Amino acid sequence: MALSANLEKAGHPAKRVSTTATVKLEMVGGGPKITTIDLKTEAEVPGIDESKFREQAEHTRKTCPVSVVLAGAQINLDAKLVR
Repeated sequence: MALSANLEKAGHPAKRVSTTATVKLEMVGGGPKITTIDLKTEAEVPGIDESKFREQAEHTRKTCPVSVVLAGAQINLDAKLVR
């Protein structure tokens, strides 16, 4: 939702955004901890180039409310613009 909103604010409304998250839960210091989150995103965004799309995706990864809450975990992003 955050990527879609950021793309729209940048003047490039998305036709479709699909994201999956793979979360790694490990025992750290005697308790469970989310250590890594791998995000895989595909988006169909008319009128945007790859560079601008990746810029918006990275900006979203850093500022998304969920990402901010999970800041203690490493969050990796694989963002793909599809046509």
